[in-house]
Amino acid sequence: MSLERLDPRVKLLLLIGLSTSALVLRLPLALLVLLCITMLILLAGGVKPVVIWVKLRGLFGLIVSLFLLQCIFNRNGEPFLVVRGLTIITDIGFETAVFVCLRLLIVILGALVVALGEARDYLLALTQCKIPYEIAFMVLVALRFLPMLREEALDVLCAAQMRGMRLKKAGLRRRAAAYISILVPVVAGAIRRSEQLSIAMEARGFRAFPCRTSLRRLSMRPADWIYTAFFFTALVAIILMAFLF
Repeated sequence: MSLERLDPRVKLLLLIGLSTSALVLRLPLALLVLLCITMLILLAGGVKPVVIWVKLRGLFGLIVSLFLLQCIFNRNGEPFLVVRGLTIITDIGFETAVFVCLRLLIVILGALVVALGEARDYLLALTQCKIPYEIAFMVLVALRFLPMLREEALDVLCAAQMRGMRLKKAGLRRRAAAYISILVPVVAGAIRRSEQLSIAMEARGFRAFPCRTSLRRLSMRPADWIYTAFFFTALVAIILMAFLF
């Protein structure tokens, strides 16, 4: 079944289950199996491997940096890599680095499950889960604002580079000053957008009534129940394997 056709409540449960399990599990093998299950969910749900690679490519530098930092600065445990009598990596440092990278990969790939679908469907899913619609709307606005802020920051950066700003050749102090000058218009634009949004919400009578009604309601289909049962069965099996062995 395609992830786009899956009930948004099921996708939210998948995200919560994957993220929580990634933080709870403490065995590398269990985390690796959970990562494989996450990949299987995405591939079986119609997500192309190219899309997964594009999403991970932007964070590849961060993952490698975290791996190296954990390996180098975590000095607990026995020597794992020794060069001319100098301990470069310890066994616990290497194990911690593997833990951090696997958990980060699981959380990122789990977020791709929620990225497939309409934002208004998640708003409807949260309200049907008895979450106050004010909080659900705040979550939706935050999700909508983040890509807009990123695009606005890129526009400001491109405009600054067209005016002769060279960040790659600048020193640390000039680079920090340049980023501050880029941050100011982005923050100002965000404040302006939030003011416009608040005016539009007040004009439409937001929070005028304690309860809101919706034109349509979400309903779980048999495929949604099967998907949920399969996922949580596999999740419970992984957790039991981790705690028993």
